[in-house]
Amino acid sequence: MKLIELQKKQQKFWGATSKGKRLVTFSWSKAEDIDLKKIAHDPQLSLKFSIDKWNKRDGFEDDSIPMLRPEVGTGLVASAFGAELHFKNDNLPAVKNHPIQSEADLKSMNLSEPLKDGYFPHIYKIIDYFKKNMPVNFKLCQCDLQGPWNTTQLLTGEKIFLDIYDNIDFVSSVLDAVTNFMIRSVKQIKETIAEGQDYFYLQGVCLRGGSRICNCSTDMISPDFYEKYLMPHDKRFFEAVGGGMMHICGNNSHCIKHFNKIEKLYALEVNFNYLDIFKVSEILREDIVLLCTGPVEFPLLTPLGEQTLNKFYQGSFPGKRNIIFHFNDPVDLNKCKKLYEAIKQDY
Repeated sequence: MKLIELQKKQQKFWGATSKGKRLVTFSWSKAEDIDLKKIAHDPQLSLKFSIDKWNKRDGFEDDSIPMLRPEVGTGLVASAFGAELHFKNDNLPAVKNHPIQSEADLKSMNLSEPLKDGYFPHIYKIIDYFKKNMPVNFKLCQCDLQGPWNTTQLLTGEKIFLDIYDNIDFVSSVLDAVTNFMIRSVKQIKETIAEGQDYFYLQGVCLRGGSRICNCSTDMISPDFYEKYLMPHDKRFFEAVGGGMMHICGNNSHCIKHFNKIEKLYALEVNFNYLDIFKVSEILREDIVLLCTGPVEFPLLTPLGEQTLNKFYQGSFPGKRNIIFHFNDPVDLNKCKKLYEAIKQDY
């Protein structure tokens, strides 16, 4: 399918007044013979890595718009607050220290602007190289910016769970500072990659809103704590950037009733390997698009994932909801084709 046809199909998906629309995308997170430690420092290798991942589909066509993303792991925003990044040969960078342990640590931060803090100057060099050298018809994605709660945990470490009880004002201060910085970061990155204000690209899809936040760690807190202390920051972020998508990847279903209260939450990314998406769909606000993600094959599939995948093959999907199906790191392209044929829609 040509790029213009893919874009029209995705526009129809988001513009659909009736429910039950589906998109199907596949992606790969690894490429052959690539040293991930080197791609974090070498713009040319970083671009090659992104292109090689796309080319692993070997001509297989799904509903994906061709996209490239500079990969720097989960610690980009944390690095602006003083976190050091640990670079590995076989995985993306990760945070290796927790620089904020007190209000004094937070107040000592001199956060000027996203162009100048932490690892941001280098990632902007990589983005600039992508813009000048990437193939025609590819879209450039935002970096992984995580979310207020995830990044607060990266900055404070396990101490945060004691501070929740002993020093909640400190926790709120860090959350507030991270949210403020994320809002500025998103606006700066969107301007740099020439992304519109009311959409963004990820997982092969043009998504409604300004950006995504990751709330993986909401599986560690209660619904009441989320509603009182975290949801205000998520709301403020989405209101500032024009809405967007939230990613969860563990057993976070206990917080979904509060996710529903975020007016500008337009999509929720859920891993069918860990959550029953049929049950999730029943409690999720009807107008929120469900981005259903997970693996295609063993050994990555859990028993729940296998059961859910079999339902997809049989044409059984959560009803009365628009859904984006995203499958990651398949090995057998024939399985991709079979799964795509079972789920795809023409419209």
